[in-house]
Amino acid sequence: MAQSGAYFELLDWLDQQETIDPPAFLSRLQMAYETGPVTYIDAVISNGRMRAQTIHRSHRRQVPQSARSLHSKLPVEQILRIFAALEPIQLVGRNRGDEHSPAIIGYPLPGRNSGLLVEAGPHIPELSIWRRLHDRDLLSLGSRLNARLTRPARMESLVKAGERSLTRREREALAWIAAGKSYWETAVILGISERTIRHFMANARHKLDVMTNAQAVAEAIWRGLIPRLADTEASSEKANPS
Repeated sequence: MAQSGAYFELLDWLDQQETIDPPAFLSRLQMAYETGPVTYIDAVISNGRMRAQTIHRSHRRQVPQSARSLHSKLPVEQILRIFAALEPIQLVGRNRGDEHSPAIIGYPLPGRNSGLLVEAGPHIPELSIWRRLHDRDLLSLGSRLNARLTRPARMESLVKAGERSLTRREREALAWIAAGKSYWETAVILGISERTIRHFMANARHKLDVMTNAQAVAEAIWRGLIPRLADTEASSEKANPS
């Protein structure tokens, strides 16, 4: 299972880096969650064909070697399935009949044809249990990495989309939902009613043009709209002094 506090340590590490080093982050993620190799891929799709535009791996390699390694484990059609998915999906490598061939979990990242591919390592005896505990973390961290890597290209379009920006309270609610809190727990933390939290989340889903809370969290992280929880906690303390 993951190291204690792994999610927030990785989140802080990403936020503190002025220049992002994707392989270093993926290596940290692999060690923290005790997985096999982790790959980030960003691709261009044309006429049903895929061209890998960016590939980063937790094991540092040249891009051509990474592409060959990736395609030796997953055919292109399976990678395309990840890009089209709404939630993380479990895939099996090319050696389908080999019981030692590791399962691969694909995490679709919002906004582009990109995804995070995580091989199940030998330290994950019960993959279904591991996924229930950590799928949300990996999806969130992958989305934050994707946001850092694509930030320069999207800043102008985000400024133009300001008329649909989230309110402070909507972003705070999203931040706590992203951290795994329920509606009730988020309401207690923010000192407001559970009904109001549901209202904020419904507004956030509408503004972000998504259907589920998981999609709203991933999209908001990709857009850089969710505040750090330390800031959210400080805001809550000011609004609800003891």
